[in-house]
Amino acid sequence: MEAAFERAKQGAGQFFLVEEHDQARAVELARAHGFAVVWASCQADTPAYWRNVVGALASTPALVLVDDTDEQLTRFVVRSLPVLPLVLVVTTKADLVTRAHTALEQGRITEARDLLDQAARDGHPEAALGLQGMWVNKFRGRADRALAISRLRDALATDPSEPLRTRLVTRLAAEHAYHRRESEPVLEALEHARTTGDPLTIAEALSLAHHALWSPQHVVARLGLTAELIEVASAAGLDLLALSGLCRRTQDLFCLGDPHAERSQVELAERAAGHPGLMFFHAAMDVMRTIRAGRFAAAEQKAGLCLKLGLDLGDVDAETFHSTHFFAIRWMQGHGRELVDLAETVTQSPTLPDLEFTFEAAHALLAMEAGQPDRARAALQRMTINGLAAVPLTSNWLTCMFSVVHVAAGLEESEIAREAYHLLEPFADLPVVPATAVVCFGSTELLLGMAARTFGDHDLAAAHLERAVTTNIRLGNRPMTAYARAQLAQVVAGDRARDLLDLAVADAAEMGMTDRVAQWTRPDRISFRREGSLWVVSRRSTEVRVEDLVGMRYLARLVAAPGTDIAALELVGGEDSGNQPVLDSSARTAYLARVRDLRARADEDPRAQAELEALLDHLERETGLGGRTRNFAGPAERARTAVRKAIRRAIDAIAVTEPSTADALRSSVTTGYRCSYRP
Repeated sequence: MEAAFERAKQGAGQFFLVEEHDQARAVELARAHGFAVVWASCQADTPAYWRNVVGALASTPALVLVDDTDEQLTRFVVRSLPVLPLVLVVTTKADLVTRAHTALEQGRITEARDLLDQAARDGHPEAALGLQGMWVNKFRGRADRALAISRLRDALATDPSEPLRTRLVTRLAAEHAYHRRESEPVLEALEHARTTGDPLTIAEALSLAHHALWSPQHVVARLGLTAELIEVASAAGLDLLALSGLCRRTQDLFCLGDPHAERSQVELAERAAGHPGLMFFHAAMDVMRTIRAGRFAAAEQKAGLCLKLGLDLGDVDAETFHSTHFFAIRWMQGHGRELVDLAETVTQSPTLPDLEFTFEAAHALLAMEAGQPDRARAALQRMTINGLAAVPLTSNWLTCMFSVVHVAAGLEESEIAREAYHLLEPFADLPVVPATAVVCFGSTELLLGMAARTFGDHDLAAAHLERAVTTNIRLGNRPMTAYARAQLAQVVAGDRARDLLDLAVADAAEMGMTDRVAQWTRPDRISFRREGSLWVVSRRSTEVRVEDLVGMRYLARLVAAPGTDIAALELVGGEDSGNQPVLDSSARTAYLARVRDLRARADEDPRAQAELEALLDHLERETGLGGRTRNFAGPAERARTAVRKAIRRAIDAIAVTEPSTADALRSSVTTGYRCSYRP
């Protein structure tokens, strides 16, 4: 509008259609430029009237404000503008849907949603679409979601004309596709939308289809959708949808590990500067890149700013993104145990989508690292009760599997690890990045390597972990490169293992991963790994191979969770039913009655004396201290004895070849009803 007054001074009139609140700005600019300000009534609706107005203003620069007018009259007046020093402003009372779209363009998401909600309650069918082409599954609560679906169906029941009908059908298909994990209906809706030829309908359908296909197997297809979305929306002047396409393209490139992702993010930052809603996603990706660079303090600061931006906008994912950022930072540093209670709280958040298990898996991982294996196992079992294949392929599936594989490794759940391996194989080339690209846990090869090591195939594990190191270097993910090297050091031997660990420690120390460094550099750090039918025990620069004794399995379990008490009964996989008494109460009563009878006759009857002595000797053997009944050993007692003996035999077997390692284990392993390894 500023430039419009300059052009009007040169005799090139300008026309604006604005909302009421923009009138004051127009008047302010007019007076600053020395223009007369004229108010006209919409009742003056004849061309003859306007000919007089135009004639009177032909030589006087002026701003004319009209409260409202019809389309035919507006066109008549506008045709006169090119030769007049005139700025004509017609104000319109925009409906709620139009105001909502304006608020969305300006990043006021909460206001836009409130306006659409009011319009939907007033029966406006277009309001049922929600935010144009965006935010499938924006309603996380069951009641709100049911209301949104109901409004879409009610809007369709009014038999709206095209293209609104197609837009409603597409939105409904996308909502169902997201929750039912069915891609075909939304793709069919997209094909129909293309036949309408309407750019807004097509752009919305492309955006909704992209959002509904946010699982890892669709990442390449999504990239094709964003390219078409950018092209269609840009050509039609649908700026917000075009920028949304650019944002999603950037996310897709990060999900593919494409080296052009950073360039796309820079373009997004330049083009979306005036759109706070899209800048929120840019800020979230920027946190991810900062974590990936190993700059944890800066990442934490950026994560806080990203949270504030998201909350100010009213974005439903603001807190979830922040929790994800915080988890990634703390876990990479080795401080993940600090977040176990927070993770459990987040799993109960109503803002999480249904069938979303990522935070449940994260809770299991953090509990395990906090030395709470029972809590970790319970969380893992809740997820895998129907098998890992039943966990739906959501936008966060790879990050969910990241935690699952780590927990399976820590708890030695070889079957879960094997199932995870087969499920992850098709995605070996992808980085562990959710569809929103808010975190990056490096290469999926790392997970395949850890899973293979857990089910005992160390050659396969080494091959995957080698590729994980190489891929993480290419991704520029410094923390996960160090982590992958430390994992690889556990499955290779000799100088190669020492070199890998030294490099991992040096990089981690530089990035401030203090707890990771401590874990990897304990002076007496001992590790156990399976190689076929043998166990390899490593300490410092030495290794010893021992046959697959039961005690080796117990030791491996304890060493994998230093400082954690594990019940002997849990190690052997038993269930405690309590100790059983050797003498039940009725037998004991009968014995004592017989003793009293024999004592009464012992002085006179030598046979009674002999029987009494024999009976007392028997009772002494069958009772404990103070005459208490001695018990048969129950499961817990038998487990305690069995674990102690098995661990002793295993340590003795290690001592045959490497006595110093055996001594280190003897001094740090405690057995009993609860066992632990405390180096």
